[in-house]
Amino acid sequence: MANAQFKYKALDRQGNEVAGVIVAGDKKRAFELLNDRGLSPFNVSRSGPGSGLPKLRQQKPAKKDLARHVRQLATLLKANVSVLDALTTLSQSGAHEVLAKRSQAIKRDLRAGLDLSDALEKHIPELPEYVFRLAELGEATGALSNSLNDAADRMEYEVTMQAEVRSALTYPTFLAVVGGGIVALMFVFVVPRFASLLGANIDQAPWLSRQVIGFGMWMQSNWWLLLILVAAVIAGVVAAQRDAKIRETVRAQLLRTPLIGSFLHQAEIGAWARTVGIALNNKARLVDALRLGEAGAGAGAFRRNLEAVRRDVRAGRPMEDALQEAQRNVDPMIIDLIRTGRSSGTLGEMLTFAADIFEKEARDRAKRLTALTEPIAILIIAAIVGLIVVSIVMAMTSLYQFEL
Repeated sequence: MANAQFKYKALDRQGNEVAGVIVAGDKKRAFELLNDRGLSPFNVSRSGPGSGLPKLRQQKPAKKDLARHVRQLATLLKANVSVLDALTTLSQSGAHEVLAKRSQAIKRDLRAGLDLSDALEKHIPELPEYVFRLAELGEATGALSNSLNDAADRMEYEVTMQAEVRSALTYPTFLAVVGGGIVALMFVFVVPRFASLLGANIDQAPWLSRQVIGFGMWMQSNWWLLLILVAAVIAGVVAAQRDAKIRETVRAQLLRTPLIGSFLHQAEIGAWARTVGIALNNKARLVDALRLGEAGAGAGAFRRNLEAVRRDVRAGRPMEDALQEAQRNVDPMIIDLIRTGRSSGTLGEMLTFAADIFEKEARDRAKRLTALTEPIAILIIAAIVGLIVVSIVMAMTSLYQFEL
């Protein structure tokens, strides 16, 4: 059972009241530990991680929790702690109850003879594929702590990138939602009022005014349909996030767009270069390192191109030539770095260096792209509101002309 934190109040040997926090498996064990300290507890209650909101702690671990878990394991192993002792420490951690329980299960499987990479894949399937393969590589080369540390580096980079993009998109998204709501309210409650003012003269109003007022009257009569449409869009977005095939289809379409596509491609190349570079730096064979790079690439055309590169390299073709032919829009810089690294025996370092450059450029481009969303959202909302105002002004102007 994973340990938890307990608040306590007790009397010491001098009869003074003391308070504090103790970590124990359950409340009974907390009393025993306090008695061993020479204290007489009279109030012990659970607190900290795992208290107050037990259901939330049972949720599926987030990416940042997974990255932190891998980092903790790598750090313990780097400190010359055995794998079993490291898993014991993680199973007693209060950082995340679900991962603590899974660490205990991994420990049992290791004692039964299972490899760490297989146990991780069995009990923490939410981890990226490259974590399992790097763990497998680390076990084979005797550099498990370095392999897991490198895996944690990449996971933390991915978490940071997602957090930065999500943070940059928060305000534009809020602006778009609020602006869209205001526009919908104008169409439902404001625009139809001008239809009654125009009366029989509405047919003689300008074309733009007739279209806007007609749409407003339609929305007022079918507001329930609008709510259904909004609910369907939200449900579709949620379903798309959970379905790997839909996500891959959306990603494939985004790769074809001029601005976003180049950004995603650059991020993919950078991630692949880092994974292959990490594998080579951990003494993996080139073909195995390329296979590991494929594991972190996901599905789609990019992964198929990487598989073609691996087959050509295994057949004896230089890596830079195979990559340039399979991925025709690859940056020439990485081709030069691969050629230099292959000839000098520093291919791993060169790929890691290329990954640093690509990832920095991808991060800068992501910031620029997200910075454009705010003015675009304002421009779209302002254009719609302006269209409504202009159409109403034109309708009212035509009404005065009819009266004259």
